[in-house]
Amino acid sequence: MQAELEHDPLETARTHVGALLHHARMLTGEPGDVLDMALRATQRAFDEIGVCNKLLDTASERGKALARELEDCLITGDSAAAPVLLDELEALAAGVAVSEVERQVVLRILGMEAAGTGDARTPTDDRDPVPRLTAADLPRVPSLYDAEQPGYGTLTDMMAAREKSAGQRAAVHARRSAVVTEHMTEIVMRLANVSVSDPALNEEALTELRHSYELWLTCAEERRRDSS
Repeated sequence: MQAELEHDPLETARTHVGALLHHARMLTGEPGDVLDMALRATQRAFDEIGVCNKLLDTASERGKALARELEDCLITGDSAAAPVLLDELEALAAGVAVSEVERQVVLRILGMEAAGTGDARTPTDDRDPVPRLTAADLPRVPSLYDAEQPGYGTLTDMMAAREKSAGQRAAVHARRSAVVTEHMTEIVMRLANVSVSDPALNEEALTELRHSYELWLTCAEERRRDSS
C-alpha cells in the first residue's frame, strides 16, 4: 500500500492528513482544537480535489463515447444528431475547465501548486497542432464532362462511359464524407484523451470540429444533388 501511495502525491498527503487528524482528536485543549480545525479544512480540500479527479475521469470516458456516437451518426447521415453531440462536447469541456480552475485554487491553498496542471501547459510552439481539414484536402469529384472526350465510336459507348463516371463520382462522394468523419472522430478522441489539460487546445479543437461539420454538410448536399 505504501508503495502505491508514493506514486500519487495527493493520496500520500491525504493519508498523512488522516493520520494527523486521528492524533489531533486525542489532544485536549486549544492546541488540539486548532489543529483539528486545520486538518478538517485540509481534508475538505482533498475531497474537493477528489471531486475534480472524478469529473476528469467521467469527462474522458464520456468524450470517448461521444466520439463513437458522432462517428455513427455521420456514417448514417443523421445530420440532426451531430450538432447535439457537439453541443454536449463543448459543455463537457467547459465544465472540466471550470473544475480545473477550482483545482488550482485548492492546490494553492494547500501549497501544492506543483501537483496541478494549470500552470504547466504545453507551450504553443511545443505542442502538436490541431489538425485542419479544408475542401481542398478532399478527393476531387470527377466532372460529368470528364468522360465526354472525342473518339467514342457510338452513342452507346458514350452513355456507358457516362454511367461509369457516375459510379466513380458516387464512390468519391462517399470517400469525401468518410474523410471528414474520420477527421472529426480523431479530434474528439484527442479531446477525450488530452483535452482538459490545455483549454486553449480545447478551443482550437472545438472550433475545428464546427468547421469540419459544415464541410461534412456541404459534402452531403453535393452528394445528394449529384445523385438526384
